[in-house]
Amino acid sequence: MTRTTPSPSPEDVITLPAAARLLGVGPTTLKRWSDQGRIPHTRTPGGHRRFLRSVIMDFRALVDPRAGVGQTGGHLSLRMGEPREWVDRAHTLADPDRMEAALLALRASSANWGETSDAVLQEFLGPLCGRHHEGRISDGAWRVLRRSVVRSANRAAGRLRPRIGSPIALLASPGGRAGDVLVALTEAALREQGITVLDAGRCEDPEALGQVIAEQQPHIVVLLAPGSADAATLLLRMGGALREAAVDGAEIWLAGGADWPAMDGALPLRTMAALSATAARRSGAADPYEAIAREG
Repeated sequence: MTRTTPSPSPEDVITLPAAARLLGVGPTTLKRWSDQGRIPHTRTPGGHRRFLRSVIMDFRALVDPRAGVGQTGGHLSLRMGEPREWVDRAHTLADPDRMEAALLALRASSANWGETSDAVLQEFLGPLCGRHHEGRISDGAWRVLRRSVVRSANRAAGRLRPRIGSPIALLASPGGRAGDVLVALTEAALREQGITVLDAGRCEDPEALGQVIAEQQPHIVVLLAPGSADAATLLLRMGGALREAAVDGAEIWLAGGADWPAMDGALPLRTMAALSATAARRSGAADPYEAIAREG
């Protein structure tokens, strides 16, 4: 039987000023956070922002009010602690809404989505993956947690609008199941910097990747694999498609944490923070939110 998600009640949809009061910040601060993808929002046909009360309360519950939330230049911190401290409470983050609130609060205290992604991958998902391999986390629970991260990162990325005329990046991961997480987090990191993103997903067939590249003609091809992947074998398998893309003028970025071997013309990016910084330089965006802020 298909399950449907009930629509929020009118009482749960609140205005920008009301949401700001619940968080203890000014409307301008909340507007900036929502523009930056830190707190989800929708818009009415007239362009006014609306927030879900439940999401605002979840976000507030994860924020320590002693961290100076309502002060200029104040940082947000999680009551749960750093991502490495989430590991023992992972079952609470199997709910995508809770995971999204946690990710957005972490992003609020990070420099960018790249830095946030590094923390999530290294301090949260890395230890959980180890527990899964040791049999301390079931296959089902591990799938649910990965899916929760993917859905939350996709929601965050979906609220970040690329710049008109921005470079187009095609994301592809031949690195197995972990590729879904990498693609979702990378999309958020790139879209935050104004890059337009196309998703080739877990593309393990070099011919299929070459066909997608030929059809989409991206400016950048980002090959993603986790640190545990055999990067040399992956690059050997996918190298032909990448070299053809480079001949056609595309930039090749090798990212995701894998220990990529050298490839002529390819740019290895060891961390998501490095990917985010490279994307910012590539898009030429001194402030990726400047245009959004002007729109109000």
